[in-house]
Amino acid sequence: MPNREVRNIKKSFRFTRNEWRLIEQKCEIAQITPTQYFQQVAVYGKTAKRKCLKEQKKYLGKIAMIGNNLNQIARHLNTHKKVELWMLQLLIKIEERLNERMLS
Repeated sequence: MPNREVRNIKKSFRFTRNEWRLIEQKCEIAQITPTQYFQQVAVYGKTAKRKCLKEQKKYLGKIAMIGNNLNQIARHLNTHKKVELWMLQLLIKIEERLNERMLS
């Protein structure tokens, strides 16, 4: 077991609600506690990158593909002024995928 220094100095800080919400969001993204966040920022000037960043990039790619599909539907509707079966099927598929992600 590594020799760890005991953290026995305790400090407190005050934040506005908006500041605290921002800190909570950053902690959630980095998957760390506020204490870990403050320690990393104070000592290293930034937080350590976590594996969640790779997952975020994967999801952003999927969201971009969904956006592309929605743009294709919108372009078709603006050009032809009619709804086709493939559009409805695609919208249902997008909704199902989004619901799966929201519930899991």
